[in-house]
Amino acid sequence: MITAIFNPLKTNRPINFKIVFPIITIATLLQFCAPTASTSTSNSSYSEDLSIYRNDYSRTDSIDVTETQTIEEPVLVASAPTHDIHQDLDSVTNIIIDSRKAINYVDGFTIQIYSGNSREQANSYKSRVYNLLDDQSPKVIYDQPNYKVRVGKYYSKLEANHDFKILKESFSRAVLIPAKIEIQE
Repeated sequence: MITAIFNPLKTNRPINFKIVFPIITIATLLQFCAPTASTSTSNSSYSEDLSIYRNDYSRTDSIDVTETQTIEEPVLVASAPTHDIHQDLDSVTNIIIDSRKAINYVDGFTIQIYSGNSREQANSYKSRVYNLLDDQSPKVIYDQPNYKVRVGKYYSKLEANHDFKILKESFSRAVLIPAKIEIQE
């Protein structure tokens, strides 16, 4: 049987590729996966003279240990700065301060409870919010072609989470969205 697989000419049976193909594949993979050892025939060791690149730290004078010497402390003299950058830094700081004066808002969050094209439904959602939250005032915003009802101005998601849970129970489509909160001076 095995000889028939590998030598189909001796038998009149056709080649069974379901058996032959996996055997050839496994044999090929084993051949490529066999470990090979690298052989090195070089017996010489590497050597290079790097003494020309080394610094010479040898002392030419000899120190007499028996003689006591006083070592003078070097006097440090502060030199005047050669490049003063304070004026440049002050101008950059003034530019940053002036650009921040133009910013009248802070990134925050608001809760959107309605978005649709019906003004009457937006106003009914707004009136329902007054019954749920006393301290918040909802706003109806017309962003063509939709009316949106948004509630609250929150600086963080954690701050908005309490009101969001209350509104989510009554308004299933309530969403916490990022918004720009205007700074009032």
